[in-house]
Amino acid sequence: MWDSPSVSDFDAELYLRLIGEQMLLDGSLRDRGARRPPIAEAAGALVSLGVLAGSDAETVLEDYSLATALRDDPQFRRRTMIRRQPGRSDTKALKPRRVVPCERSIEQPHATVQVRYVSLSEDATSVAVTWRPDASRPWSGHPPQATLIDDRGTAETAHFSGGGSNEGMLGRLTTVRPLAPDTAWIELDGTRLELTGAAARFDASLERLPEQDPAHRYLWQRVAMPSEFHHESADSIEPAIDALVAAGVLAADDPLLDDVRAVIEAMPQRRPVPSVRSGHGLDRMPEPWRSLLARQGRHDGPTGSVVVGAVAPTFEGFSVAVLDLKSDTSAFQVEVEVAPGLDHRMPFDWSVQPRQLAWWARDDRGNHFLGHLGNWSSTENYSHGLIGFEPALDPRATRLEIMPTAETTRALISFTLPWSEQQAAATETRT
Repeated sequence: MWDSPSVSDFDAELYLRLIGEQMLLDGSLRDRGARRPPIAEAAGALVSLGVLAGSDAETVLEDYSLATALRDDPQFRRRTMIRRQPGRSDTKALKPRRVVPCERSIEQPHATVQVRYVSLSEDATSVAVTWRPDASRPWSGHPPQATLIDDRGTAETAHFSGGGSNEGMLGRLTTVRPLAPDTAWIELDGTRLELTGAAARFDASLERLPEQDPAHRYLWQRVAMPSEFHHESADSIEPAIDALVAAGVLAADDPLLDDVRAVIEAMPQRRPVPSVRSGHGLDRMPEPWRSLLARQGRHDGPTGSVVVGAVAPTFEGFSVAVLDLKSDTSAFQVEVEVAPGLDHRMPFDWSVQPRQLAWWARDDRGNHFLGHLGNWSSTENYSHGLIGFEPALDPRATRLEIMPTAETTRALISFTLPWSEQQAAATETRT
C-alpha cells in the first residue's frame, strides 16, 4: 500500500519531491511491474486540478527519473525519458467521408486480401483490408501495398498501416493523394470493387456532462482511461487520491472514494467474473459502472458487423470518426480515427499524461460498455486504430451509441444494429 508523505502548508512541488525521495529510499519501484510510479500518478492529479503547472511537474519528474536510473542502471540502459507535452494547437477536424461496405475476397499471387469497406474523402482514400499471406510461400515481412484506380482513371499507390503477424494483418491501404470521392468503383491491383453499398444511418451530436466536483470528475475519468499495455491494480490510484487530499481539493472521508475503490477492485481485468467489496454490491454501484459490471462474463453477444463512417462535431479540441463495428460472442470493437493524435498510457511512464479520451458505449437497453485501445497508430496530429469494448453486446439491443468522452463533453454517435432488424424480419416471416 502506498503511504503518502504529509505536507502542512501545501507546496505541490515539495510534495512531489518528498514522494520522489521516499521512492529512492525504499526502492518501491522495483516491485511495481509496469505500473506508473507514484510520483507520476500524483503529478497527473495535481496538474489536472490546476494545483501545479505541467512544466513544473515535468521538471520534478525528470529529476527523479534520472535519479532512479542512476541507482538502478548506472549505464543508462533503461533510462526512462520524460515526454514533455506540446502546447495545445488548433485541431484539424476530420472531414466527412463516404464509407462504402464492400465485402470482397481477392486472391493475389502471394496473399488473400479480404476487403471490408472503402473510405473516400477530400483528404484521403483508404481500403480497409485483412491481408493473409500464402502459407506455402515465404513472406518477406514487408507491409503490403497496392495500386488503386478510380473511375476517372486516376491511379495512386496505397500503403498499408495496421497490425498483425505472419499469419495475417488487419489495417488499411491508404493513398497519399485522394481519389474521386464520388467514384462509382475502385480497382485494387486490377480487381474492380463496385461501390454500390451504403453505410448505416447514424446520428452524431455533442452532450455536456453533468456538473461534477472537479476532483470527482478527475478520479472517474482516470479509472475509465484506456490502456493497452497494463492493468490497474487496486492501489494504483491511491497516490492520486493522496495528492488531492493533501492539496485540500478532496476530503479524505469523501464517500465517493469507497465507490471508486470498489469499482477498481471489481473491474474484470483482474478477475474473470467481477467481485465487489463486502457491503458494496452491484446494486450500490454508481452508474454507468453498475450496468457495465452486471454483464461481465456474458458470452451471448451477436456475431456481425456494420459499416458506419460517422464523424462527430469537434469537442474540447478532439475530432472523432467511427468507421465500423464488429461484434462476436464475448466482445465488440470499433475502428476509429482521432485528431489530434492520442498516445498510449505507456508502461513505466513517468510523464504527466496528455489529454485523453475515455471510450464509453451504451445500448438501448441501459447497458454500458468501456473501451480499451487495441491495434493503434498515432502521430502528433492523427490517430487511427481499434477500440475494444467489454462486455459482449446484449443480443436484444437494437441500437448502440459510441461515446468518446473528454473532461466535460462527450460525442454521441448512434446507429441501428443491423442484425436486430434481420431478427425482427425473420420473426415476422415465421409468424
